[in-house]
Amino acid sequence: MAEAFTIKMPKLSDTMTEGTLVTWEKQVGEQIARGTVVATVETDKAIMDVEIFREGYLSGPLAPVGAVVPVGGAIAYLVADVKEVKGGEAAAAPAERRKSERVAEAEPHKFEPYGTPKAKTHIPAMPHGATPAPRPRSGFASPYARQLAGAHGIDIHSLKGSGPGGIILAADVTAPMAPPGMAKRIFQVPGIGRPMDAMEKAVAHNMEYSLSMPLFRATVNISPDRLSAAAKKAGYSLTVALAKAAGLTIQKFPRVNAVYQHEDRIVERQQIDVGLAVETEGMGLVVPVLRDVMSKGLKQLNDEWRDLVARARIKRLKPQEYSNPTFTISNMGMLGVTNFDAIPSPGTSAIFAISTAGPQGMPVTITADHRIVNGADAAKFLNTFKQFVEQPESWISGGAAALPVASGREAIVQGKWDYDVVIIGGGPGGEDCARDLADHGKKVLMVNDAPFPGGECLWRGCIPSKAWRAGADRVRDRMHDAHLGVLNTNKPKLDWKLLEKTRRHILETRGELALKTDKGVKIEVKQGFAYFDSANSVVIDTSGNQNDPHARPARGKGGKTERVTFGACVIATGAPPWVPPIPGADSKGVLTSDTVWNLKTPPKKLGIIGAGAIGLEMAQIFADFGTQVVTLEARDRPLVEVETEIAKNLSELLAKKQKNLKLITSAKIDKISGKPGAMVIAYSDASGKKATFKCDYVLVATGKRPVLEPLALDKAGVKSDKGVVTVDRQCRTNIPHIFAVGDVNGGYMLAHTAGHQGRVSAATLLGEKAEYNQDKDCGVIFTRPQAAFVGLSVEQAKAKGIDAVEVKMPMNIDAKAMITDETDGMIKLVADKATRRIVGVHFLADHADTLIGEAVMMVSGDMTLEQVAQAIHPHPTQTEMFGEMARRLLSRLRRTAKVAK
Repeated sequence: MAEAFTIKMPKLSDTMTEGTLVTWEKQVGEQIARGTVVATVETDKAIMDVEIFREGYLSGPLAPVGAVVPVGGAIAYLVADVKEVKGGEAAAAPAERRKSERVAEAEPHKFEPYGTPKAKTHIPAMPHGATPAPRPRSGFASPYARQLAGAHGIDIHSLKGSGPGGIILAADVTAPMAPPGMAKRIFQVPGIGRPMDAMEKAVAHNMEYSLSMPLFRATVNISPDRLSAAAKKAGYSLTVALAKAAGLTIQKFPRVNAVYQHEDRIVERQQIDVGLAVETEGMGLVVPVLRDVMSKGLKQLNDEWRDLVARARIKRLKPQEYSNPTFTISNMGMLGVTNFDAIPSPGTSAIFAISTAGPQGMPVTITADHRIVNGADAAKFLNTFKQFVEQPESWISGGAAALPVASGREAIVQGKWDYDVVIIGGGPGGEDCARDLADHGKKVLMVNDAPFPGGECLWRGCIPSKAWRAGADRVRDRMHDAHLGVLNTNKPKLDWKLLEKTRRHILETRGELALKTDKGVKIEVKQGFAYFDSANSVVIDTSGNQNDPHARPARGKGGKTERVTFGACVIATGAPPWVPPIPGADSKGVLTSDTVWNLKTPPKKLGIIGAGAIGLEMAQIFADFGTQVVTLEARDRPLVEVETEIAKNLSELLAKKQKNLKLITSAKIDKISGKPGAMVIAYSDASGKKATFKCDYVLVATGKRPVLEPLALDKAGVKSDKGVVTVDRQCRTNIPHIFAVGDVNGGYMLAHTAGHQGRVSAATLLGEKAEYNQDKDCGVIFTRPQAAFVGLSVEQAKAKGIDAVEVKMPMNIDAKAMITDETDGMIKLVADKATRRIVGVHFLADHADTLIGEAVMMVSGDMTLEQVAQAIHPHPTQTEMFGEMARRLLSRLRRTAKVAK
């Protein structure tokens, strides 16, 4: 045995430390070829094959069936000469193990079929990807009994064991008297069958398991002519082009790429692996898998596909090459089939059945797992796929999908470019993206439309408004001083010029620091306006008014320009204020969030149109400065971006406590008239009653909208929809090497959102895994008290299929809030009832901007109620409210669970 090769217990999962030997697939003395499965073992996750990639003869001593062997331990041997073969079994399991455990683990995985007592037939093994049933709540079950129960959806807890000490055996799972309602019975076929090879087993087991899914179907007719012609012209297989189109569609509907997992869980997967059925000799259709289709160009996919098909037809595929797709396409149209039904394989939630084209087009049917995909999403998915197939020009030729990508799965297109990446815009999204790329050694150009970076956040948004807010807070806080016995401080006087000096100093200091940092990390910064002239080049125009970010030069008017090329581009141009077409809105007395900073002093009277975050923050800031403010909102409540009850309570507090601020909802603005210092807003209230408000200035705060026309997106083939650039969760546009981050893509128009999306884009460009998930985003509206949110409300969670519950706590019961006399508002915590995962936290509270940090970690970290309840929070602080709310909600859920029983 000196030269024998030791067959060891393999490490088949990251967490596996030992395995239980389930079956021996080969006998002692059999000749073993490379790639032969010699045994199956139960890991901590599934029952899996043990393959040998050497040649020789199987020799003992063998580990006995049922033995628990540590990873790396010997289970058998391989010898070069049949004369060296030895028999026998290795030592049995340790004697100190309980008899019930040994019996449970050692149950033979075979049975004696009725009528043929000498025949021995293996019950079908568990399908690859299925999960064994959990261990019984009491007692034991053999690995094979758990295997069968998990594979066929049988409730193992309802079975009565016939083995020693009540152990559940395989025979109990397949018994005729097993509990009614089991998902499937196993028919015991008499006779002696030949063993299936690995591919036959994979197909048989997958199909058997697939029948337990709750499936539904939907069909559309698609014209494949343009895709077929474009693919042929480019030299690609139509099959590969369909796989790419499916991948593009899945990017827009990532739910289709998820899969149901036993124990009521959903596995969400980022990589898109498309299985494509091909015909093989004697095996019918087999499904080779194109891995990670969205990181590869069509040429690379086409080359991979040719190799897979050639080897599939002679049964030379490796298991990893035909297993575990995340989506599947079965195209029997090539065989002349006019209509057929396809079944999703285990590990997928949907499959396409593509039939031969007829007068109405090519029928494409999606068969989907209703636990994951609903009917409306299936319909949208089909119609989006139809658009990609019928309009392929933007992605199959001339776009980056047809260009080679750099090694390491980077999204930066290879070539001799002026820059690896060009970033258009120097706000939080563009700057964060540029710094991450430069940190990884990429040659980056950032084109900014102003002398210093920072964008709207620094110069016209977050930072300057919070400087004003800080001044207003000092005025407001003096009203609280008497509560603590501090007198003679409630008549503060605002020095506007000193406040403005502080504000401008902060902006200029931060702007200069940002530019020095950008240049210090080797980002090249150019001031100008950039627009596309191809999918890999932009023109930079420096002839406009560089002090006015909206004074974009007209393209082609003879200004000073420079053309640069790139391997990738990130659009981060933000969105300026949008002024609706109200008569008189172009008056010099009308301000926006860009021009309000030109005020020489706080106005005595200010009219504000719009009660979103900007409008309501400005309304209360100026009211705290002593201005009489009327805010008019077209909708029936302010702050539509925050949770309903939070917004409602804030409205009531403003009406009750802010004497010089009036909020009017459901208002219709008829016109604006007058001149600076003497403006008039004519409007109608909710009842239709006409009214006017005379004021010094009118601030229009009706939101922001991107300005896309100057970018010439059509020159690069970049798609937009409803005035915003459409992107996926990686912030990638329809052109895979062009990204769009921040306000320009139409999501939350928040600085931290743009910054995060910039970092996601940089990571994706570098070939790393990253995504933006709006369900975990957050925001703070800096009113007093502050309105804030992280994640989902109950309504939003339920719309996504989450059985959500909430608990809320008023601020007036908190000790710290009572001490500071800041008792207005509440905190609400939203959790998934099934998993106890916290999916949202909502605030109306002073200092929510500080409290929200812990809530962000709860939601982004998928923390549970139990984890927050058990965390030790300091006292007296307002953070201890989180632990108390978690404990309250857990207690309620326990009580309702008892009542339900």
